[in-house]
Amino acid sequence: MNGETLPPGWDLVVERLSLRVATAAELTVDLTTRPSLRRIRSTVAGCLGFGRTKEEPLGAVLLVVDELVGNAYDHTAHPARLKVTRELRGLLVEVSDEEPSVERVAAGGGHGLKLVDQLSLGWGVRATEPGKTVWALVPAQLFREH
Repeated sequence: MNGETLPPGWDLVVERLSLRVATAAELTVDLTTRPSLRRIRSTVAGCLGFGRTKEEPLGAVLLVVDELVGNAYDHTAHPARLKVTRELRGLLVEVSDEEPSVERVAAGGGHGLKLVDQLSLGWGVRATEPGKTVWALVPAQLFREH
């Protein structure tokens, strides 16, 4: 604005909008208190829905979030964090926990991980300190045949 100041009250509007934009780009949810899956889905939809187009549905990412967080709740004693980040090719979903059993997840052939595989461009697991992170890259848009 070439050194001009904002009209009275607009600084708060800009600050709130900037926070919404930042949250739409990256969202982190603490899983240590085990918030309900419903609450997590609602939080993800509310934050990531900001600024998206109709061609960028959230159904696939919500299913992947549900599956990966549900697995962390069901198969680990210490779920840690959900992180969803907008990337060029889609939304990167990462669920971290404090259990180092990388091999068990990598060998997992359950129906849920098959769903994650079908809905994502790729998924995997990597060792972290003190545990592991399971990730999936969900495409930003669903391509439809005409």
